[in-house]
Amino acid sequence: MASDTVVIGLNWVGDNVLALPTYRALHHRFRGEGGISVAAPQHLATLLTSVGPFRRVIAWNGKTGDRIRLLKEGGFRRAVILPNSFRAAMIAFAAGIDERWGYSTDARGLLLTHGIRRVGPRGHQLDDYSTLLAAMNAPRVVDEIPTMTLPVHVREKAHRRLRSVGVDLDRPLFGLHAGGLYGRAKHWGDDRYGELAEALLADGYSVALLTSPSERKQAEAIAAQRSNLPIVGHDGDVLSLAAAISHCSVIVTNDSGPLHLATALAVPSVSIFGPTDPARTVIPGATRVVQKPQACGPCYKRECPLRDHPCMTQISVEEVFAAAVGLLSEVTAGEVRVL
Repeated sequence: MASDTVVIGLNWVGDNVLALPTYRALHHRFRGEGGISVAAPQHLATLLTSVGPFRRVIAWNGKTGDRIRLLKEGGFRRAVILPNSFRAAMIAFAAGIDERWGYSTDARGLLLTHGIRRVGPRGHQLDDYSTLLAAMNAPRVVDEIPTMTLPVHVREKAHRRLRSVGVDLDRPLFGLHAGGLYGRAKHWGDDRYGELAEALLADGYSVALLTSPSERKQAEAIAAQRSNLPIVGHDGDVLSLAAAISHCSVIVTNDSGPLHLATALAVPSVSIFGPTDPARTVIPGATRVVQKPQACGPCYKRECPLRDHPCMTQISVEEVFAAAVGLLSEVTAGEVRVL
């Protein structure tokens, strides 16, 4: 049975991970109609195919015309539109999908057959679609958090890849992610990540840089200046990146996709927050947050309007090192207390 329902998925890695409980609620609601399909960016397709409850994953690129064509070819009668943009609703409308559900945001109410008004202030991102799901009689489990289990062969391939690029997996492995595609305001700093890597290596740990194609030059610059650190993730396959993260003892990252991948994989993490609010995205107990709150934050700006970027520059390498090594010690001892 083909699925009648397509979910217009989200564009960012972390957002899709946090939406896993929403996807599962929709699958449960429409399982009698063949479950659900999802349309999402191409670089996320392998991950969603492996870990999501989808009958089919439609991998698309940025061209509006191609997206409309792919939805038409699917023959769907219902679309659940998770992005709040006008464009997402317009694509479903132009594809001729009869039933179109989504929030009535961004002046797109006329494009929706079932426009839902968001109720109440926005809290944690896990609850972003609670009102929409309730309107569809598809409530998610309230306390469910994102989880994913990777296929064994995917983890084994990542294990071989890590060894091939020089990672010593006989020692605890710290994965460091210095990037974040949202904007540089989220970045703690390449030099600081390089210093952190050197400190971890000096203490006898293994270190690998986590990255993506768009961040490859950034990772290569850090690696070249700091003992030619191994790099993973630059091939653009998010599933492979997730598999590499699954072999890490601890990851250290800005507020970005790898943080949420680690959460779903139950990999301990240290997350460095500046312009964004951890209360919005961090699942309590899933990461140790390091931040220096400022009077100007959280500002959610992509570039810091201040000269010295205090929310990030005031966080020292020593502080992050202590958090990372301390977390590893607690995990090893079986006494994790994430703050």
